[in-house]
Amino acid sequence: MKNVLAVSAFLALLAGCVQEQPFTTEADISESNRASECPVDVTEADRENYPACN
Repeated sequence: MKNVLAVSAFLALLAGCVQEQPFTTEADISESNRASECPVDVTEADRENYPACN
């Protein structure tokens, strides 16, 4: 029973440490800022649609 409580406490601690990802993805970029931001997950085929990546 002590192990279950210890694991539960540890998982609760980890859940509190989850942070937002610090990089930009294609889903984060609106049509208006494609020229100024280059997402980390843009494919080579899509690079022409993102002037900031060139």
